[in-house]
Amino acid sequence: MKNIDLFVNKLLNQPISLSEKFHSKTKINEINKKNKPKLIPESWKTVYYKGYIRLEKVDLPAPKIETQKKIADIFNERKSERKFSNKSINKKLISTLIYYSAGVKELTLKTASRFYPSAGGRYPLETYLISINTQLGKGIFHYYPKSHYLERLSRLSNNLDLKKIFPNNDWIIQAPLIIIVTALFKRTTIKYGDRGYRNILIEAGHMGQNIYLLSSILNLNCCALGGFIDDKINFLLDLDGVEESVVYAFALGNKI
Repeated sequence: MKNIDLFVNKLLNQPISLSEKFHSKTKINEINKKNKPKLIPESWKTVYYKGYIRLEKVDLPAPKIETQKKIADIFNERKSERKFSNKSINKKLISTLIYYSAGVKELTLKTASRFYPSAGGRYPLETYLISINTQLGKGIFHYYPKSHYLERLSRLSNNLDLKKIFPNNDWIIQAPLIIIVTALFKRTTIKYGDRGYRNILIEAGHMGQNIYLLSSILNLNCCALGGFIDDKINFLLDLDGVEESVVYAFALGNKI
């Protein structure tokens, strides 16, 4: 019966897979101005910041981009590279990388614009760092973009097996730094409904390109990671996997 239903749906040009069904269900067929609120709710305008105020704060040096590279060279050098040197990544590189990819460039009472576009200015993305061989020391950190500092979530356990989190990526154990991007979905879906989920993934892509281009500027190798065990990362970061969950990851290190 199931095969018959699939065959019928295919003949009728109806969505079959989960991804096709989700894409179809979240299409915008028309703009209904009647449903637009006369007064924009505060929850649509307020920019929220996740913080761990009781945990250790790790200050970062002032971010600064210093490069003689031409813009064309920066774009041409952008590529996924899985080989890293044994050299530790210093705090200044981390500060510059994280600020210009995920930080707040303009903070006022009315805006908190960043270096990537966000649907409705909702900024649902959160950034975590798994430091394996950096000047931060071994540990797991959360980035607080409003004030540009890190919050140490935990010391890194020696028995952390990255290959179980990122299967089929044995090279991951050589990466000095892993950046995890998560999403607090309701920040966006409260305004855009299920369509907001699409916007969140697009936004993660915008941030990801920043990370890649900055890696080129800073002479770091970078490789985006889509193949990971979601719940293992969520458990590692103490996330519920529903309100907030991992959506993207990157491995970074100095060039060989």
